[in-house]
Amino acid sequence: MLPFFTDPYPNELLYSAISRYHFYNGNVSFVDTLEELFGSRTVVPIIEFGSHLSNFVQNLGSGYSVEKILSKNTIYPFFAPFITKAKQRKVSEDVENDARGLRGRLGTLPTKIDSKKEIFFCKECVSEDIARYGEPYIHREHHLPAIYYCPHHEQRLIKYPVDYKNHSRYGYIRLDKRVLDTLKFQDTVDEIKEHREVEIKLSQMAFKLLNTSIQNISFEVTFNKYRALLRENNWIMKNSAVKQAELLKAFNAKFPKGFLERFNSHLRGMGTNNWLQSTVTNYKRQGIHPFRHLLLLYFFNQDIDSFLKVKEDEGPFGKGPWPCLNIAASHYKELVIPKVSITKREKTDVIIGKFKCCCGFEYTRTGPEKAESEKLIRSRITAYGDVWEAKFNELVNLNMRPEDIALALGISESTVRNKLSVNNKSPERTEAYRAKLSEWLDKNPTGSRKQFQTEFKKLFTYLYKNDTDWLDRNLPSKRDDLSRNIEERLAQYRTQILKEIESRPTITRTDLWKQFHRACKWLHENDLEWFETNMPSPVQNNKNVPAVDWEARDEEYYNRIQQIYPKLLKLEKPVRITKKLFSKHLEIEALSNNRHTAKLPKTTALLSEITESVQDFRIRRCCLIIDKMLEKNGIVYFEKVREVCAIESKNFKKIRYYLEEYISKK
Repeated sequence: MLPFFTDPYPNELLYSAISRYHFYNGNVSFVDTLEELFGSRTVVPIIEFGSHLSNFVQNLGSGYSVEKILSKNTIYPFFAPFITKAKQRKVSEDVENDARGLRGRLGTLPTKIDSKKEIFFCKECVSEDIARYGEPYIHREHHLPAIYYCPHHEQRLIKYPVDYKNHSRYGYIRLDKRVLDTLKFQDTVDEIKEHREVEIKLSQMAFKLLNTSIQNISFEVTFNKYRALLRENNWIMKNSAVKQAELLKAFNAKFPKGFLERFNSHLRGMGTNNWLQSTVTNYKRQGIHPFRHLLLLYFFNQDIDSFLKVKEDEGPFGKGPWPCLNIAASHYKELVIPKVSITKREKTDVIIGKFKCCCGFEYTRTGPEKAESEKLIRSRITAYGDVWEAKFNELVNLNMRPEDIALALGISESTVRNKLSVNNKSPERTEAYRAKLSEWLDKNPTGSRKQFQTEFKKLFTYLYKNDTDWLDRNLPSKRDDLSRNIEERLAQYRTQILKEIESRPTITRTDLWKQFHRACKWLHENDLEWFETNMPSPVQNNKNVPAVDWEARDEEYYNRIQQIYPKLLKLEKPVRITKKLFSKHLEIEALSNNRHTAKLPKTTALLSEITESVQDFRIRRCCLIIDKMLEKNGIVYFEKVREVCAIESKNFKKIRYYLEEYISKK
């Protein structure tokens, strides 16, 4: 065990403490210091982290541990919240040994974000350290990648002058007061005011991160917090997918011009190499640099304290288990349902959660869930189960009134009456219902099971439950319905085609496809032999017909769009500029579809430039109102702008930044 060691100062890098130890110990050679501390003469110093820490801790005694050094005297806490638990364990193993796989695990290798290879310091911190401790030291907050401002004094960091060409790779650099006294502190970097404000904010967030407990946070937790922030800010759709295009556009707009490019973090479009998309959609993705995570937190208007308090996203129905809402069960409202089956309605994208209990009771609820109390709400009961049915029969046998049964079982009175009606079996009722079905079949000889079920729901339910065999013998089965439907459709579609060919002998196959598309498609797929035999022969293309001059047409469309575009912008009631709008006003069908975009390059490029998304249109409408307000009163009331433009608060929140930027330019 070493007789003494220079204990690190607050937020001092282990590298700096070792450099001071070498100086005070009086060793001439650095390899002698390495031998004393690590038991090896070939340990290569790593400024931000360290290696062979297990040997180092063993030589220093019980006052030190690998975990304590990592959290207090390296920049590891800057990375820890953004790597998985498995990688955190690997990092600890890396620094205990030779740290070979360290940078790959931390996500710094795949990016072009600057990593600091020199020593940096803040002149104000140096003065304070000398006054307090009698000497300067190297702060870990000054050696975070892509952070170039001191979080305490908001001053730009300065490189310590060292001739690295003549410096030993096994050596440690110490901040020397005599060298610092001779320096002339003059910042030669041209600062951009808007960039400086963002950089200082990021440096302060990074410093806060360094001094945050990393025991219970990993990227699994961080990712779920991101999802919660996305949901809170309406960046997640009802089907839980992220609104990628809108998110990317808003993210780029959040930062000053040129800022993201300076740090190699600009986003040009959605794709596999888009780091923002990977960060918010796939927590297993490798190599997201922590600086980019800071950018994302800045975008969400979060600092480290507020972010740590964000409740993790638990999906559209919260975290399970969920309660059984079978009022007849002994475990009513107890959390006994372990999982939820989630689907969505195709047309509306509404999320449906289906909850099934072991007692047979099933219910659904629409999402997403907005409060914990909503767990006790159901939309529909899809199955009652044996326990519920037994309780229902018990209450019926007690001769309780339907309204009392409904109240006791938490269902509607009409549901009770329907179930009583179905359960009230008698020979007279069965005969009456049989007669009713026979009468219906006489009037509808080709009627299907589905038709009868739709017209006489209660009657069908009674017979299905109490007289199944007779019902199946007399009413066509579902399979019969399907077979009958195919035969009827075959005859119907054949008749349509033959009748049209008879009335118009010169009609072409193409015209028939256009006029009877559904019939032609179905016959082509299910009755191909008849289709080819009876359809008109395909007309061969006439190669002598001159081709369309797409170049001239492109020029024509381009000029016509340029002429009408200013007029559309000046309409008294603003309309959204879309391809369909130009197609309507110019009566050019080709503008409203994408079939000819490759043949109309000039027109396509112009349309891409001037057409508006829904958000672009909202911004333009708001800007028109803002212009009127500034002209009239010289002041803008955002709430009034929102009301006049009839924009929901959640959507107005997305565009407010653009409007503030517009006003500042005005």
